[in-house]
Amino acid sequence: MNSHPLLLVQKTSPDIARSETTADSEIIAIAIYGKNIDVPVQVTTQRIFEGEVPFRFPTEITRGTAKCRIVYRYTLAQWRELLETTTMPASPAALKQLMIPMLLYMQQNFPDIFKDIEYDREFNTDQYAELMALA
Repeated sequence: MNSHPLLLVQKTSPDIARSETTADSEIIAIAIYGKNIDVPVQVTTQRIFEGEVPFRFPTEITRGTAKCRIVYRYTLAQWRELLETTTMPASPAALKQLMIPMLLYMQQNFPDIFKDIEYDREFNTDQYAELMALA
């Protein structure tokens, strides 16, 4: 694992990727920080939820890391609200590092819901967390 967090995204509903999404469909994202990375305070003070459905961490991805897992579990409407505020230029860099890649993922997969959200385009893309979408 490099010096950036890894952001694993798991869809909890098999219907969420289909054309009809519901208000209660949830997407879980988990930020994983390696053993030599301090977890920024701005990230750890966000709302943290323990999922009802266990998140299966692929050991081939996370092997050898001292895992610090921060869980973000939201409906699509809640993700929209969160991403609108955490990707703005005034947001802390530690949040933008996670949330801008998440926004780009959501814009690609759910353009009708997320396409109009603006984000800090000046934030260095080299600082983005690595996002891995898991089925």
